[in-house]
Amino acid sequence: MTQSQLVTKPMMTEEFARHLASGLKMDTSEIYQQVLSLRDRIWDYVRAELAFTEDLGCQDIHEFTDLAGNPLGRMRNFTGQGDNPVDWVIHSNIGLPENTFTNIHLTFWMKDSTDIPHLGLAFGTLPEAFYYADLMPRYELVTHPNYVEKYYAPINHLALEHLKALHEEGVKPFHAAMPFIRASISPCAICGVGPLAFFKQHAEAQIMALVSYWVGLVKQARLDTDAEACAERRQRDYQQRKNIVYLDPANPIAERLVGKDAADRLVRILAGEERNGQPYAQV
Repeated sequence: MTQSQLVTKPMMTEEFARHLASGLKMDTSEIYQQVLSLRDRIWDYVRAELAFTEDLGCQDIHEFTDLAGNPLGRMRNFTGQGDNPVDWVIHSNIGLPENTFTNIHLTFWMKDSTDIPHLGLAFGTLPEAFYYADLMPRYELVTHPNYVEKYYAPINHLALEHLKALHEEGVKPFHAAMPFIRASISPCAICGVGPLAFFKQHAEAQIMALVSYWVGLVKQARLDTDAEACAERRQRDYQQRKNIVYLDPANPIAERLVGKDAADRLVRILAGEERNGQPYAQV
């Protein structure tokens, strides 16, 4: 087995695993509406700045149900239009806030023709407000310090402000149970699980600033014409996307809600492996 192959299984935090095992259901609707509102405001903002075309390969699950036929989630996908170098957009949510768990995504994977970081956004209820916003790197940061200086130094203050607020407000920082998930988070990510008031006061503005910075990068993107460099990025991008999606700690919960076949398809779509109903050209 090569190092690039999947070598572990999704694993959720101990606290939430115990919560699920207890069978306890909490109504997290208030928190859910607030984090969903931020996701939707971000999507409206990005769409106003960048052009997209909807990919209809998954239009049959724009809205989908759980095993009992109850409404459960939504999935839509987009690609960059014209000179927009965004390759694959995930706009989805799953879960019922009345039953505690929800998971909301808005992720922008870039084309191989640019080295601009991908933008990853996730929100939810665990059962407190969960939020994650990050510029996902295209290279190993330790071996590419110029890349760090180019893309991450300008937003370092946002991450430091958020870390300071966590410490001062006594909110427990987010620590994923899986070392792989922790390894996938950049030094400038804004992420946490905490009270709604903390999210509103100390995360929303920083996340919007991060998104605005990324949009500016995309609008000024210069395309790379080096075929070898593009091919290397394409291979790394796909492996990165596949591993992050297939090893998402929320996958076992989705399987419990919709069944294995449906959950497996959701994962394939998140990985960009179904486009207009056709398999993705894997590398």
